[in-house]
Amino acid sequence: MSIKRREFLKTSGKAVTVGAAALALGGKILGANDRVRVAICGLRGRGGDHIKGFEHISGVEIAALCDVDENVSAKRVAEIEKFGAPTPKTYWDVRKLLENKEIDAISIATPNHWHSLIGIWGCQAGKDIYVEKPCSHNTFEGRQLVKAVKKYNRVCQHGSQSENADGYHHNGDHRLDQGEAGLATPSADVHQSLPHRNHAFPVPR
Repeated sequence: MSIKRREFLKTSGKAVTVGAAALALGGKILGANDRVRVAICGLRGRGGDHIKGFEHISGVEIAALCDVDENVSAKRVAEIEKFGAPTPKTYWDVRKLLENKEIDAISIATPNHWHSLIGIWGCQAGKDIYVEKPCSHNTFEGRQLVKAVKKYNRVCQHGSQSENADGYHHNGDHRLDQGEAGLATPSADVHQSLPHRNHAFPVPR
């Protein structure tokens, strides 16, 4: 029995990261022998939630993990093996992970300042993307990610679940009605350059 991408999303929608799990499907039909191979980048905190979300979705394999702390990677591998899933490959350099042609999609839960850049690199490598909030430090970075998604014809989903909750909108409307909030003004873009990031994931020179 096969399932179309739209149905896959609908039936699995309660998982935190299910959108990312389905990104690599594109227009394909997911048959019994097909698997979406996902790599998770950044394994502390939210990255652990990504693992828990993916490991319960039929037809999805956590094929790779990436974190600069190899002790954290080893801990997450043990958790995945305990669940009975195949042992994923591990990387500490995200660029090496992106060279793996068997990876269909990447799920980004790294420190915030890496979100846009890894997303762009993922698009360039032909991967579909799930990126945690915030997707960028500033509008410049966010726009570069959007351009990459369009240029390389990839699918990108941004994790903005909590910000889309009704409570946020009702509270915002109330504050506007009471005159407590006005128009947002942009702050200076102070993170326009990327080389400062090499303390986490190496940046090519």
